[in-house]
Amino acid sequence: LFGGEDHAEPALRLAEVKPWSRQEQMAKERENFGFYFAAHPVEQYRAIASANGARSYQSLMESGVPGGGRSQAVMAAMVESVNKGRTRKGNDFVRADFSDSTGQFSAACFEESLVESFQRWAAESTCVLLTVELDAPSADEPPRVTVRGARPLAEVTSSARMLLELEIDRVEAVQELALMLPRGEAGRGEVVACLRLQDGQMPRLRLGRDFALDGELVERLATIEGIDKVSLKPQRLGGHLRLVA
Repeated sequence: LFGGEDHAEPALRLAEVKPWSRQEQMAKERENFGFYFAAHPVEQYRAIASANGARSYQSLMESGVPGGGRSQAVMAAMVESVNKGRTRKGNDFVRADFSDSTGQFSAACFEESLVESFQRWAAESTCVLLTVELDAPSADEPPRVTVRGARPLAEVTSSARMLLELEIDRVEAVQELALMLPRGEAGRGEVVACLRLQDGQMPRLRLGRDFALDGELVERLATIEGIDKVSLKPQRLGGHLRLVA
C-alpha cells in the first residue's frame, strides 16, 4: 500500500472466459446478493405478459379493490418457493412465494390440478402468468391474493381476445376514456363499460371490439378520476352482450 520506488506490483492475470448469459447473470446475482441487479427474470416476458393483461404487484396493491370485496386480475411473476398443505376437507393446496420487478408476495392456490405444477415451477424458478382473485375486506386494507389459474409464461401467446371491463361515474371520464382507447389492425380487444347513473341504474355499454388492449393501458385507466374496477382478462367465447342506447 505504501511501497517505495522499488515496490513491485504483482502481475494480475484474468482468465479468458465466456460471458454469462442474462439468465446466468441474474441467477448468480440472486444466489450471492438475494436480489437482481440486471433485471428481474419476469421482465423478459414483459411484452407478452402485458398483452395478456398482466399488472404488477405494486400496481394492484396501490389500486386495491375499490369499495372492498373481490375482483379478478392477471399477474406475471416468478415462483420462488412453495409449501404443500391440506384443507379441512383433505384436499391438497399450496401456498407459494412469488416475486416480480416491483416486490414479493405470497398467495394460496386451492386448485389441486396445479399442486404438482407449482412444486416443479418453484424448483425451476419458473416465470408464470397468474389469474388471481383479489379479496379485500374493506377499501382501506390491501387485498389478499388467491391464485385461480397459472401457466408458464414461456408457453403463453398473445392471440387471445381480451375483455376490458370498467365502471364510470363521471361524464368527463367517458371523454378521457375515448381518447385513451387505441384502435388498430392488431386490435382484438372488447371494451365494456358499466355506467353508474344518478337514478341508480347501471347500464352496460359495449364500446367496441377492435381495441389494442394491454396491461399498461389498464395502469393508465386506473388513474383516471371517475373510472373504477378496471379489469382485463381473456374473453370467454360464446358470450353475448346486448347493446344499450
